[in-house]
Amino acid sequence: MVVKKGRVVKAQIIVIGSELLSGYVIDTNSVYLCEELLKLGIEVVKKVIVQDKKEEILCALKEGVQKADIVILTGGLGPTYDDITKKTVSSFFNRRLILSDKLFRKVEKLSLTRKTKMVTIKSTQALVPHGAVILDNPIGTTPGLLLTEQNADVIMLPGVPIEIEAIFRASLRPFLEKKNKERIVLSKNLHTTGISESALYEKLKSLKVKEFTVFLPFPKGVDIRITIESDSIEEGRERLSRMEDSIVERIDNYYYGSNGETLERVIGILLTMRKKKLAVAESCTAGLLMKRITDIPGSSFYFHGGVVSYSNEEKVKILKVKKGDIKQQGAVSEEIAKQMACGVKNLFNADIGISITGIAGPAGGTENKPVGLVYIGVFDGVDNFAKKYNFSGTRGIIREKSAQAALDLLRKTLLGMEI
Repeated sequence: MVVKKGRVVKAQIIVIGSELLSGYVIDTNSVYLCEELLKLGIEVVKKVIVQDKKEEILCALKEGVQKADIVILTGGLGPTYDDITKKTVSSFFNRRLILSDKLFRKVEKLSLTRKTKMVTIKSTQALVPHGAVILDNPIGTTPGLLLTEQNADVIMLPGVPIEIEAIFRASLRPFLEKKNKERIVLSKNLHTTGISESALYEKLKSLKVKEFTVFLPFPKGVDIRITIESDSIEEGRERLSRMEDSIVERIDNYYYGSNGETLERVIGILLTMRKKKLAVAESCTAGLLMKRITDIPGSSFYFHGGVVSYSNEEKVKILKVKKGDIKQQGAVSEEIAKQMACGVKNLFNADIGISITGIAGPAGGTENKPVGLVYIGVFDGVDNFAKKYNFSGTRGIIREKSAQAALDLLRKTLLGMEI
């Protein structure tokens, strides 16, 4: 994550789409753009979502060119007549739309390849504002567009997430790197799990520096972002490394990886290194833990299989859980979690068995066993134990937290950490 040092370049993002204001569609484009701009040392001062209406776009665009060096519009750009971004931006800068022969030929070629009719091409995708730079779209027909006006660079991107990412990688990132070539910024995200934001702050407040930001909390854990500005790459890397070491030393067992690393990937590496085979038994998470484990390519080398034993009958029948213990202690209990882990290990002839049983809600809780109560069991052939958790949140969040806690418990077991 390196760019050069000088005046901070500021950006504003305008997300266009009435559907994004309905609550049914989530805006992921601005999240991606913010992350990529930050990596380049470009400060996002504002992002706004507006309807597919000319007056709304014009208002946001006017503010953007006044306050930012870069204005990025995403959405409202494509092959249909109701896509108004190009028309609106062209009218704002008093530029006419002209036909791009190069773009027309590309769209025509793709249309022939896909055997589709070019009904609206001339009036939409092949038209660009006069003087605009075309940002190539390697995977689609709608390109990005770049206009420089009023001391600001105005960038138009389609709304399809994979196309935005493709255009950014192919054309936009090289342009932004050149624009912001006067600044050196290095950054890194450190991932933690099993600890709250406030507890992390208590562990790190003695550092008394402004070069890290705690905290970016989400159901799987809390991220710590380190950002270093320096006069040279070498000095910056050294300072970044020292800061990372200081943080990891203080948070100890709660840290599991950085940047794009995931807990399931860490588990895969540990199981492979130790030549251990894993089996999983799930109740309240209904396969979420197995999904995360098998999301990693090559997981078949260490994952033998699993069971979703939602009913008590299947716990008894498949996992050999004792019926009397379920009746006496309940399916959500330490003893049943331990038996499930033992049963699934034996069933799949694995080295380690792990289990999850709990109450995800919203119903099913009692005073003694409330919603969010979860037990996670582990059996490695020698030790058989279970840990109790009390999670909060929606049904989905409790499930997500349970799967994350199971992976973390497995990580600590494989590393010989204190549970």
